[in-house]
Amino acid sequence: MRHLFWESLLKISIGLAVLLFNQPLLTSAQDISIKAVVKPKQASVGRHIQLVVAIEGKANLRNVPQLPDLPDFQVYGGGRSSNFSFINGQVSSTLQFTYVMVPKRAGQFTLGPISIEYKGKTYSTQPIQMTVTGAAQGFTPPGRPGSVQRSQPQARSRPQAGPPGDAAQKENKAIFVTTTVDRRSVYVNEPVILTFRWYSRIPALSQPQYTAPDTSGFWAEDLPPQREYMTHIEGREYKVIEIRQVLFPTTSGKLTIGPAELTVHIQDFQRKIRDPFSDSFFRNFFSTGQRVNLQSKPITMQVQPVPATKRPRDFTGTVGKWSLSAGLDRTEAKVGEAVTLEVRIFGQGNVKSVGKPRLPPLTGFKVYETISSSEVQKKADTIQGVKIYRTLLRPEVTGTLSIPPITYSYFNPRRKKFEQVKVPSLHLKVLPGEVPTLVPVVGALPQTTGAGVKIIAQDIRYLKTEIPLHPEAPPLPPLFWIAGFLFPPLGLLGFRAWQKQRDRLAADPRYARKITAGRSAQRALKQASSARLRHDAKEFYAALAQALIGYLADEMGASRSGITQREILWQLHKRGAKEQLITELSELFDETDFARFAPSERESAAMAADEQKAIELLTQLGRILSK
Repeated sequence: MRHLFWESLLKISIGLAVLLFNQPLLTSAQDISIKAVVKPKQASVGRHIQLVVAIEGKANLRNVPQLPDLPDFQVYGGGRSSNFSFINGQVSSTLQFTYVMVPKRAGQFTLGPISIEYKGKTYSTQPIQMTVTGAAQGFTPPGRPGSVQRSQPQARSRPQAGPPGDAAQKENKAIFVTTTVDRRSVYVNEPVILTFRWYSRIPALSQPQYTAPDTSGFWAEDLPPQREYMTHIEGREYKVIEIRQVLFPTTSGKLTIGPAELTVHIQDFQRKIRDPFSDSFFRNFFSTGQRVNLQSKPITMQVQPVPATKRPRDFTGTVGKWSLSAGLDRTEAKVGEAVTLEVRIFGQGNVKSVGKPRLPPLTGFKVYETISSSEVQKKADTIQGVKIYRTLLRPEVTGTLSIPPITYSYFNPRRKKFEQVKVPSLHLKVLPGEVPTLVPVVGALPQTTGAGVKIIAQDIRYLKTEIPLHPEAPPLPPLFWIAGFLFPPLGLLGFRAWQKQRDRLAADPRYARKITAGRSAQRALKQASSARLRHDAKEFYAALAQALIGYLADEMGASRSGITQREILWQLHKRGAKEQLITELSELFDETDFARFAPSERESAAMAADEQKAIELLTQLGRILSK
């Protein structure tokens, strides 16, 4: 019987090995193709490069290609076209996607591969080599982001819309855009209302693509909602779509707000087709229209610094109109108990730039670090809210302790002078704390000691030295032969699984990014932690933003450089994330952007709190995205 058992096991092992080695590596032929073309392959910094991705196959294709990360290019969607046919029962279709790429720096670059998923398979293009030379004369290099809610606008030349035909000339005043500001001379951190308006007398054939202006040197906040209304200009009725932002200049001098851009397809009036049965008539009927690129004029602002004379000693750089309140979370405490001092600064202005108030000397208290938070409200044409600073105090003596009056100074740009607000003294009644219970140190004192000292307790217990002995366990059954026969097929199974995983990672960049998303986020969080220990707030928040956006982009299969914060929040909403979670993520995005682009002094405790918040959000988002 034993001989028959080993013989059967050997036959099973040999059969598994034969099956594994004879399994075909490819199960199906490629049924669609994807190609990419770049024109031109050599350009200068700031000039437009056209990328065309064509997908063909014997199927009704609707997939969108996945672009790789392009951190050295600003990428814009240029539209899409499709062709579908059904001949002799055979379905075939062609999709063509057009993108406009604007290089940010010179060098040799490799684009690709660009991939697409279809029925669980991934198809990719061949990499494309490109050469970018130095900036052309008169070109201004891209600046940093100006708004946390929009894609990062760059200073760039106007896109070419092709040779102007009769349609463009006849419809010259039928559609145009403008940007205006409510004032051109302001102080640092004084709000400016930037309004973009799109005027149109003709219908659009596609969803317009809006690119916000470059607002380098400003902190930007959107002013929803988008407005739509009708107006008359020179006796003609126009439909107007209006988008507004509040800009807070963060530095003095001459600052330029770049041009805003709008790309839209309108009816092509270049050709008049009289024969309704001609091919030209049907091409015109099904045409996507003429693509028009509209661009507003840049705006130059004169920003004055806050006056250096007559500055109060407690001035921290806050500009606007503000009020002050303060209070303790209790009126009575015991020695050593924690008490929270809360100072609230509320009013109109750049809430996130409101500086930390300087507390007076707090005699009788041990003072710990201050933690801040903010609440922003957007009403009409104003940004208002409250900045809250909470400081932990511990009373060290009994009696009635007083916190002297707290003052806060700010600059009022309307009155062009410094103003001060003040809260009266606060009082806390401190009672004696409880006497701590002494923990007996057994054996440290002899039985008889000096006067006033006695043994409190004895609790030594003798250690048990008798250890019960158990009989020696019986020897394990001989597994050598079983393991010897099972190891080869199991090893082959493991190797096969590893090989399939390796091939999938190499062929599917999206899957590979999703698998490594967690490790990439951990590396970015580690960099953020190191920057926090060095008190480098700018690098800390840059690494924190990289961890958040990089992880979410990898999990969603989107391009890190192309995805926007607004798109991330929308994708999370569609996947069922709770509104509170989305709100917390949006606030953390705002905090990271503000710290990077409008730097100010940051407390270590605040950075530690933001780091912990990021870890908690990534944990919750990981559960949602893994469903």
